Amino acid sequence: MSEVKWIKIATDIFDNWKIKQIKAMPEGYKMICIWFQLLCLCGKCNESGLIVLSGKVVANDELLSNIFGEDLKIVQMALKTFEYFGMIEISVEGVTKVSNWSEYQNTDGLDKIREYERLRKAKQRERKKELVVEQPQPQIEEHGFSQSKSNLDNLRSIMNTYENQSYLMDYPNLLSCIEGWMEYKDQKKPKSTNHYDSERGMKGFLNKVVTQAQKYGIEKVTNVINDSIANNYQGVTWDRLEKSNRNQRDVFDEWRDA
Repeated sequence: MSEVKWIKIATDIFDNWKIKQIKAMPEGYKMICIWFQLLCLCGKCNESGLIVLSGKVVANDELLSNIFGEDLKIVQMALKTFEYFGMIEISVEGVTKVSNWSEYQNTDGLDKIREYERLRKAKQRERKKELVVEQPQPQIEEHGFSQSKSNLDNLRSIMNTYENQSYLMDYPNLLSCIEGWMEYKDQKKPKSTNHYDSERGMKGFLNKVVTQAQKYGIEKVTNVINDSIANNYQGVTWDRLEKSNRNQRDVFDEWRDA
């Protein structure tokens, strides 16, 4: 399942007696920072509160120390403190689970993510079936870009002549996301404003995707494209990437100057 992109934090969290008690302890502020990093990591794992990384790797204290960039002894002290206060549970196998994880989740948002992922994967399976059927036919060599073809078909037609083809092939998730966008545009009306009417225009979009991915990262780019689809937008809301970076810089500057 995809990671959760946000978690719920109550504005009165620092009035909680457990948080107050931890803040008053030696290295208390570092432990509070570790707590929020743990919550964010739990959202990325999206395993109902379990801290289990890709490949079902259990995140022990040493691994968390590396992920958070914190001293191992501080991480160990923080985990013992969180467990003592009932904020986390650690099984005999060493698996860490955030207690009452539902308090930090956006349940409606998760349901939408699950449904969107289910539909996206179903479409991927259908596309793979189509590719298997069409594989013996040399489509790209026999058919070029055409205004009479769908966006998705035109994308496949120009891939062999696209200068950044190797980059996209190295990131199948990004390429799959682009195909999803083309299919979305094919289904959107009116066709006159949702069809890439030239090879140059389509390659221009691909260049934009590659440029943004290299600047902000694959994950952020796929997220903004998928969000644009989910919100039924006419185009990709690229400005959100810069706003997100700017907001992060503002938060860091405020924290640094405080």
